[in-house]
This record gives sequence, C-alpha cells and structure tokens, in this order.
Amino acid sequence: MSDIIGTEEKKFRNLDWTIARTVSLSIAIGIMAAFAAKGLLIAINLTQTYLHKTPLDTLVMEQGIENATLPIWSIGVLAFLGLIVGLLTHYLMPNRANRGLSHVIEDIHFNQGQTGVREGLAVGLISAVSIGAGASVGRYGPAVHLGAAVASGMGSIFKLSTQEKVVLGCSGIAAAISASFIAPLAAVIFVQEVVLRQWRIYQFIPVAAAAVAGSETAKLLDVQFVILSDLIPDSIPPYEFIFFGIIGALSGVVGIAFNQALPKAAGLVAKHVKIDNRLKPVVGGLLLGCIGFMYPSVLGLGGYETQMAIAGNIAFQLCLILLVLKFVATIISLAFGFNGGVFGPSLFMGAMLGAAVGIMVEGTGISISGISIYAIAGMGATVATVIGAVFAAIIAMIEMTGKLSSSLPVLFSVASAYIVIYLFSQSSLLVRQLDGRGKNPFEEIRAKDKKYEGFKTKP
Repeated sequence: MSDIIGTEEKKFRNLDWTIARTVSLSIAIGIMAAFAAKGLLIAINLTQTYLHKTPLDTLVMEQGIENATLPIWSIGVLAFLGLIVGLLTHYLMPNRANRGLSHVIEDIHFNQGQTGVREGLAVGLISAVSIGAGASVGRYGPAVHLGAAVASGMGSIFKLSTQEKVVLGCSGIAAAISASFIAPLAAVIFVQEVVLRQWRIYQFIPVAAAAVAGSETAKLLDVQFVILSDLIPDSIPPYEFIFFGIIGALSGVVGIAFNQALPKAAGLVAKHVKIDNRLKPVVGGLLLGCIGFMYPSVLGLGGYETQMAIAGNIAFQLCLILLVLKFVATIISLAFGFNGGVFGPSLFMGAMLGAAVGIMVEGTGISISGISIYAIAGMGATVATVIGAVFAAIIAMIEMTGKLSSSLPVLFSVASAYIVIYLFSQSSLLVRQLDGRGKNPFEEIRAKDKKYEGFKTKP
C-alpha cells in the first residue's frame, strides 16, 4: 500500500473528532456528488437536443431500434463536435486527455487524494459534450471524477490532513457511483475492492455515509439507472446455470478483447495519426458518424437499448450487431480523444451478449426463466471483467434489479468470466492503464499474491 495512506493512520484513528468531521463532510460530499451527477445528465441531454434536435435515446425510441437512422448531416455534426472536444481538451486539460477512473486512483495514492476541482469541472464539461455529440462512452466515469473533485475542494477549504483528504476522495468516488446507480452497498465495496484494496473502519464509515447520502439524494433528483424488477424471475431452474456459465465465459472473452484493444488502439492513434491532437477527435467523429448513420443505437449512453435488451425486445442478430459496433465505437471514441467512461459501454455490451445467448437458448425449445436474467448476468460479468470489480459488480446488479434472485446467476457468470481471465493471465482495464503509466499502487499486493503457488494472479 502506498505510504500516503499509511503515514498518519495511527494519529487519525485515535481522534474521534476527526472521524466525526470526516463523516459530516462525507455526507455533504454525497449530496453534492448527486447534484453533480444530475447536472452532468442534464448537460448531456441538452447537448443532444441542441445538436440532434432530440436526445439520441428518444430518437431511437421513436423510430424503433431496428429502423433507427440518423440524417446524413449528422456525420458532419459529429466531426464538428469532435473539433469542439479537441479544443476544449487542449485549452482546459493540455496533455491530460481521457482522464478517467485510473487517474483518480492515482490521485488517491500518489497525490494526497487530491483531484483538482478545475480538472474535475473540465472533465465533466468535455464528457458532456462528447456524450452529447454521440461518442460511445459512459457518464459514470466523469461522474466519479466530479465526485472526487468535490471532495478535493472540500479538503482544501477545511485544510484537512493528507489522510483525511484520501478518505474524502474515496467518499467522493463512492458517492458518485451510488448516485448514478442507486447502489450504495456496491459503491462502498467498489472503493474497498478497486480503489483502496484494503479494509479499515476509519475509511469505511465516511465512505458508507457518502454512499448513502448520494443514493438518497439521487432518488429525489431522479438520476438512477433503473432496471424494472418485475422483469426478473423469482426462481431459476438449476439447469439454466449451464447457460449462465457460457455467458460468463463469453463475457470474459469480450472483456479481455476490449481490455487489450483499447490501449493498443490509443497507442496506434498516438503513433500513426500524425495530426494535431485538437483534430484527432474530428477524425473520430467522422468514423462514429459513419457507424451511427446506420446504427444510432451504439452512439451516446445507450441506456434505452440496454433496457430493451433486458426486456427481450431486440432480435438475436441485432444484439450481436450492436455488441460488435458498440465495442468498435467505444474504442474509436476513446482512442481519438473523446472523454468518458467505460462502465456504461460495458453494461451495454454485456446486456447484448446475455440477451443473445438467452434468445439462442430459447430458440432451441428449451424453457428459460426469461431473457432479462440472461442480459443481467452478461452485464455483471462484462463489467467485472473490464473494471476488475468482482464483488461490486455482483452487488450492483442485485441493487439495480432489487431482486435477490438475480444474485446467483450473476455470481456464477462472474465466476466463469474470471476463470477465463485467470486461464489467460489477464488484467482488468484499470490495472492495464495504471501499469502503462508506471503508477500502479497495488504492486505490493501483486507481489504477495505471487507467493501462492499454483495460482495465476492479477490484481
């Protein structure tokens, strides 16, 4: 574990008033993070409405997923918005494009838990324009950045110690995740599992307080990603776990391919696309426009399409097409300089994969519980593979569905996905990004893991 987290631990734990202050500030951070998440969503919808005359999800809903198309001039709009993104990135975040969750983890461990407020606002603005234009990225990564930035501002205002700033940074992350999904338990587990990789009561209490405050405020603001619980069966026949295992294995393959393809694509663009960085999103916008012209469902957040896959309202062939195109569109978006997260695209790809398997099984005449649980199993397994958050992904699916019956299918799918990951000795995207920058704070844990012979371990 990095020295920053351990420097003042003894002093911090012995001061009850310090913990009380941190908890109070974490609650405030949770409330503000929920408002930030809502503001980001409003900015995205306003951008889409202004540029495309209507939000992309509404456009697809009105035309139907199978028949939806964009007017030819939308290709030019995407290219123009690419230029805007390039200029905003150049002037607001020079040499710091594609700021994501891995950078926030770096800040937690190597920058005294401080993510600059100016940087957080810049990430929010650039991400809103990127997603509003149609870039195939998620809003949850930018929301996390905003949450961490709010926490950093709070730490600076109250002149807190390094240890307190680290805890508040983690509270900001948990609050943003909780507000986005109404999944406070998953948010707390995510921070402990992915960000800190350790459990300490003085960290847990403020983080939990922020997560609860974030989720409750988000409910009032109507921020959440909702999965209709009445689509989820109350019981699952044992034989269906064979198919959940298949979904998990396929999700592992998709996740590994995505985790390898994204850094390689970004490297190839940086090395071989010899144009000004301000113009690279223009090229990306043209490519996205060509894809979105025929399949606008893969542009933007894709929340409506994910819900339709869960409901079983997308045909088998279209599920596969959207899976492949979303994979490609997300890589193009991030490699060419648009800003956003990968959590949303992972949910989208997982839903399409799971729904496709469910449709295929049902087509053989085998009785199944419903397409919905197959799609949700795919979502959990794909997110766990890409982000590296095994327990958080499982708990998130349970909280988002509101059905405990979804736990075992998701658990089995995630376990199957991780068998594939370990067989091929692969790492999550976050770990790859941290390793690529030479700033992985979890090397000590990795070294300890390697002492257990017979296991291929990756953080």
